[in-house]
Amino acid sequence: MAMRDQRNRPSGVLHRLCLVAAMSLVLASCAGPAAWRHSGLNYPASISWNDTRWCVPFRLKLALWKISRRYGPVTVHSTHRWPFENRRKGGKKRSYHLTCRAVDFSVRGDPSGVMGYLRASPLIGGHSRYPRGFYHIDTGPKRSW
Repeated sequence: MAMRDQRNRPSGVLHRLCLVAAMSLVLASCAGPAAWRHSGLNYPASISWNDTRWCVPFRLKLALWKISRRYGPVTVHSTHRWPFENRRKGGKKRSYHLTCRAVDFSVRGDPSGVMGYLRASPLIGGHSRYPRGFYHIDTGPKRSW
């Protein structure tokens, strides 16, 4: 009999955990948009891709999603580049765009804190802001130029 109780206990605990998780999801959905503001997330995620998305590493996609949630809609302008295109756009010979490990994007919402976020994010290696308002992120080592 004692053996049966030990076998049933984990499923009971699992059942309670599932119930708590379901309740938290229901309660979070009741909180509505105000919950975004309290958590620092102000917008629903919105990313428009004007270039290839299939080859972009997951960590950069996750970074873009977080940026969109915090600062507003994101438009991706450049991901993978062919060597000729990279030269035409003034890219470096060993650009991370050549191996689809870099993204250039813009933010339509409130971009005032984006650079600080890029500097602090462990998901992002290289980061920069171009004079025309575009941002660059990549998977290389932490650096800015």
